[in-house]
Amino acid sequence: MYYGYRCYTKEDKPLGWLYTFDSNLEYAFINKSFHLCKRWKTEKGAKKHFDHYNNNWQFKSKGGYLKIEIMPEITDNEKEKSSQQRWNEANRDALYQAQENYNQKRPIMSFRPKAELLEWLDEERETDDNGEPETDASLLNRKLEKLRQLEQKGF
Repeated sequence: MYYGYRCYTKEDKPLGWLYTFDSNLEYAFINKSFHLCKRWKTEKGAKKHFDHYNNNWQFKSKGGYLKIEIMPEITDNEKEKSSQQRWNEANRDALYQAQENYNQKRPIMSFRPKAELLEWLDEERETDDNGEPETDASLLNRKLEKLRQLEQKGF
């Protein structure tokens, strides 16, 4: 349940629910796609910003006003989903097959290294340009690649 600003004309005719666009500079109303609207989980949150939005709406609508009301439930309409989400839902079998193929080519391996190896790996861990330490996966992949190259050279 959300609280939102219902837009009214100066003749008390309800128009829709307030939403803003263009970096909160433009005000409009809408009767669908409620996820675009200004909304709050509590009435207290809606009251906190009410005067600002009401003053701007009064100016924009030339005398209209806003009221804090409980909004209709936000539904998951097909129109609100991205084309990628709709494709994924329509082609679940293809997604599962692609994931299965990926998992077969790159299986997840699990092991528990000895304490001495963990200490050595921590000493060998590199950092990126942002100062972040490399992940365990990238560290192990880097070290395994180096070992593979050394073995190919005959060491």
